[in-house]
Amino acid sequence: MTTEELAKIIGVSRVTLSKVINGVGGVSQKTEEKIRKYIEEYNFEPNSKARSLVGKEEQIIGLISAYSESYSGASKNISSHFATELIHLAVNSAQKRGYKTLVSLTDVEKDVRSIERLFNSKLIRGAILLGYNTGNEDIERIGKHGYPIVLVNQERDSRYKNTVAVNMDDQVSAYFAIEKLVERGHKRILYIGCNRHRLPAMRRHEGVMSALQKHKDEIESLTEIDCDFNEEKAYNETKRIFGDKTGKKPTGIFAANDIMAIGAMNALKELGYDIPGDVSIIGFDDIPMSKYLTPGLTTMSCNFEQIASTAVNSLIDLIEGAEVVNHIELPAEYVERGSLSEPREDK
Repeated sequence: MTTEELAKIIGVSRVTLSKVINGVGGVSQKTEEKIRKYIEEYNFEPNSKARSLVGKEEQIIGLISAYSESYSGASKNISSHFATELIHLAVNSAQKRGYKTLVSLTDVEKDVRSIERLFNSKLIRGAILLGYNTGNEDIERIGKHGYPIVLVNQERDSRYKNTVAVNMDDQVSAYFAIEKLVERGHKRILYIGCNRHRLPAMRRHEGVMSALQKHKDEIESLTEIDCDFNEEKAYNETKRIFGDKTGKKPTGIFAANDIMAIGAMNALKELGYDIPGDVSIIGFDDIPMSKYLTPGLTTMSCNFEQIASTAVNSLIDLIEGAEVVNHIELPAEYVERGSLSEPREDK
């Protein structure tokens, strides 16, 4: 059965069917669900001969991100500054190696069938995956099938020869951030974290807990709140905590990403707190706007260009049969700006 024949059975255009098969988006959720139902019912696999030739001639790799949200049906927007930076840099890095990049966004973490279809159709020769839950069984199945894949901040290690895990050293970096607050004399600390089952969230939490254990005699209290890597949630929670006039407040904040740190800073300013006189703040990522804030945000700086180039080069080396390192940890760099000082009460 051809795509044209199946499209007639479903009652959609061949272009619409192809979009769903290749996972490129641009189709309403209702129509996509209808098409997938027919694909499964007919156990349809497109003729991959033509796509196989295209993939080999064009040297196409996939970059698939679950860091997205859906608005108005088929429209998808990237919801992560990390993903935004990485996608742009990865495309440029792939071009330097003579490869084109097919970018696909999804807001359904468990739906990775479209990734398998991209491989089965030979449209892509390998893929970089990011933003899925750690331990995703469907992602593991793709690895088992032998497809060349690079997992960015996805799994603690690589289980297969055809898979490379590229991670930031989140645990060590989070530990370092808490230690910097302790060194400056902060005894009451607020950690604005994320409870998602994703590797960066999990490892940053582990780093904070390790620092707490190490400095338990110096830290009077460490409060952790879940703000889901979201600026608005961090803003609201910070306003709730610091807006309550009873009890002692934290003097130091570590946020698991810069976006949440910015939300916390805005809330504190509205409440009349001085940064860093009353409250010091450390973020994580070092997104471009962080250095232009007032005061500039102290943060754990991630080298996005290094992450992107490492992921792309590792994938292309896998595809071309070169020797690769299957587990790579990339450090973050501490960048101190104006948002950190000693607590005023101890001056």
